[in-house]
Amino acid sequence: APGIARQSGTLPTCAQRIVSLDDLSTEILVSLGMAPRAAANLDSYRRYVDLHADLLKDSQPLGSPQQPDLEALVRLQPDLIVGVSYLHAPLFDRLRRIAPTLLFQVSLTPGSLDGVDIGAAMLQTLGRMTGREDVARRVLASSAVAVRQARAAIAGKGLAGTPVVPFYPLSREGTFIVSNDQSMIAALMNRLDVTNPWRLASGHALHRRIGVRDIASRTDLTALFVGGQEGAPLFKTPLWQALPVALARRFAFLPHPYWTFGGPESVARLAGQVAEAVRAMPGAGR
Repeated sequence: APGIARQSGTLPTCAQRIVSLDDLSTEILVSLGMAPRAAANLDSYRRYVDLHADLLKDSQPLGSPQQPDLEALVRLQPDLIVGVSYLHAPLFDRLRRIAPTLLFQVSLTPGSLDGVDIGAAMLQTLGRMTGREDVARRVLASSAVAVRQARAAIAGKGLAGTPVVPFYPLSREGTFIVSNDQSMIAALMNRLDVTNPWRLASGHALHRRIGVRDIASRTDLTALFVGGQEGAPLFKTPLWQALPVALARRFAFLPHPYWTFGGPESVARLAGQVAEAVRAMPGAGR
């Protein structure tokens, strides 16, 4: 199946006692309406992702994604362990001795499935393995609608074909981070008929830093700031207020702090935030 990095020789056909080793796998399971028996990074998931977190009330914490509690895994006797290649490939042989294991290929390698496609592939695969294909189809259809609505909002403001770029501002340094093309937020923007002068296609770097001078050189830029950064001191400085993007009021803030990798529901939430931000932007439009 697309998007799978490693898997045990035999996998269950109707898995029920599933454990998740990372936030992305947890999101996919709860999107299918399944409560994992245990999950790594549980507190972080509740804080940052928070989709269907009510389903996790009885899930056992497994420690960090990088060092999950293997002794707890043995005691839980799961029928399926789910993780991702970039975190769990070194643990694969130990995991598969505990229970059938499935690691999804989550990668920065250009040309591999991007941050939107990987979530869709994971949802379809786990939907089949849990007898919940119909739920997976509904979630994917809803996500596709949200992406179309974001593209329509951008077209409606006259921004199609122009640079509309999501940044994470490092306000103390006065620099801006753009994400790798494989990340969820970059993969979403690549579907919205906009451009990015600072695209990062690298198999190794998740982020790239952009300076104020680069921002100043783009008079046609629309900036979307991720992670609820409205209060950052940078945006009160004369330097920022003199930039073309600020003078034209072509910038907005996306409230949610989760944008690197996520499933179709995270994509839908992010697309909704992009659409809302663009529609409300007084300075947008040619």
